Amino acid sequence: MSEDTIRINGTRVMAFLHRDSLSRKLQYGDIIVFKGKPVAPEGPKNPEEFDYAAFLALNDVHAMVFLRQDDWNLLGSEEGSIYVLAARTRNYLLRALQENGVTGNNYTVAAAVLLGYDQLMDPELEQKYVTAGAMHILCVSGLHVGIIYLVLSFILGFLRRNRVQKIIKVVLLLILIWFYALLTGLSPSVLRSSVMITLFILATLLARYKDVYNTLAASAVLLLLFNPLLIFNVGFQLSYTAVLGILMFYQPIYNIVYLKNKVADKMWSIVAVSAAAQLGTFPLAAHYFHFFPPYFWLTNIFIFPLSFAIIGTGMAFMIFSWVPVVSGVLGTVLSAFVYLLNYVVGLVKHLPLNGIYDLYYPWPKAVLMYALILLAIPLLLQRKVKLITPALIVILLLVSLNTRHKYQVLKQKKIVVYSISGHSVYDFISGNKHVLLTDSELLAEPQKLDFHLDNSRISWGLDKNNLPVDEEIENYTLDLFYDGRFGVFGPVKFMVWNEKKLYRTDQPIQVDYVISAGRRKSDLSLLNDIVEFDYLIIDSSVPYWKLKQLSEQAEDLNIRYFDVKAQRAFIAEIQE
Repeated sequence: MSEDTIRINGTRVMAFLHRDSLSRKLQYGDIIVFKGKPVAPEGPKNPEEFDYAAFLALNDVHAMVFLRQDDWNLLGSEEGSIYVLAARTRNYLLRALQENGVTGNNYTVAAAVLLGYDQLMDPELEQKYVTAGAMHILCVSGLHVGIIYLVLSFILGFLRRNRVQKIIKVVLLLILIWFYALLTGLSPSVLRSSVMITLFILATLLARYKDVYNTLAASAVLLLLFNPLLIFNVGFQLSYTAVLGILMFYQPIYNIVYLKNKVADKMWSIVAVSAAAQLGTFPLAAHYFHFFPPYFWLTNIFIFPLSFAIIGTGMAFMIFSWVPVVSGVLGTVLSAFVYLLNYVVGLVKHLPLNGIYDLYYPWPKAVLMYALILLAIPLLLQRKVKLITPALIVILLLVSLNTRHKYQVLKQKKIVVYSISGHSVYDFISGNKHVLLTDSELLAEPQKLDFHLDNSRISWGLDKNNLPVDEEIENYTLDLFYDGRFGVFGPVKFMVWNEKKLYRTDQPIQVDYVISAGRRKSDLSLLNDIVEFDYLIIDSSVPYWKLKQLSEQAEDLNIRYFDVKAQRAFIAEIQE
């Protein structure tokens, strides 16, 4: 399809095609006709969960449609569009990489670094880059565009004899840089660097003074005029804060150490750039990703020169990809550089304390951390002692926020029944300790579990402690006892009404909550005779037909119930 979204009655709709032999053949620029009912994307069902509906809305997408093979037909292909040309050029270059010996993890990294194509990235390999603090190399950014600008300027250096040649050089530079931006998918970081370089080139042609802060601000204004929603894009925010960090903090950090040896000086310069960029992005990165890579400075010493080598070789490969022998040699060299990059990045996971995880940085704390950085750097490195008082005030506010959060964590006690379609997930939380019970299928998919629950776990100050839902538990620290069906958590008694057969007793069993789970047909009237309870919770493992049956029976019997799948996660705050 020419776009991943379409407009129906003025509303942008994202279309999802079922993966089959026909949909796999579709290429960028193909035009299809389809029938389907657009639906509004659902908001988050669990506390602190990523809000995919809000994310789509910020990208001006307000509906989705799901299509199977019988729902659509290919009409033809759009021709003559610069976007189609860029997409097909990228596909050609991706095939050329594989045909010239760049395979496996070397291929996935080369495709991401050179062409912004990261759809094949192995999660384990990606995590190595996260731990090493090297994720920026996998995203086409200002570094890539800057290197390409330098190389192209060198190649076109002969066009400088008169004003006409200089204008021709500028036009060629702008065409090639923006075609590369299209080639890589127009990510916010590429847009930022491309606009900045465009303004820089035009200022050079017009012999105007080039103030880098003005250029940075002008690029942001231009992009936001074109698309105001970019201000909410995480990549846009990180791109600009990284550049601001480098502009503001690189020189003060670099000036800390004077090294006569040129190699040592270059290495220190890389460390200074890396530290400055981290200072610019840390509060935002901690807010969004809850992680800090302590060895970023070490890996970047090796990654910077390797990235220059990879991008330079990659550019040569793109130019000569149609020449058999030359492309083969360049592909081999490129693959070797990428292999070395992967090897260096992989070493970091073997180092002690290779990552600081589960950082909790809500917006107030992130803003205060930015304020502290802006005050502390000139205070410590430039001896501006008048900043001591405001810096101490900010530190006091940060300590107050942390103390308040820790107090809230220690006093919390609650039961949470999460909403993850097709699964039973229960959390018993007391202070900063908890036990999470779920089915074996979800335990085997930790990434899926983390996607839904990690943000709330970090917000509530909890470690990971996941157990099978049928596990018997005697946890005196949590005051939790559970035999696979009945349980006690502090003053609360509960029952998990699952696949196990239910037997009558002489006296009704008294519990506060009954949690209905599983696919087995259930008789709520029979349960009501055997168990006395205040509230029925229908968890997200219950299929629709059973949910309909239970809700109808509950209404007939005047039983209060809560549907986790249709509503949201159920949270019972416990007062002791």
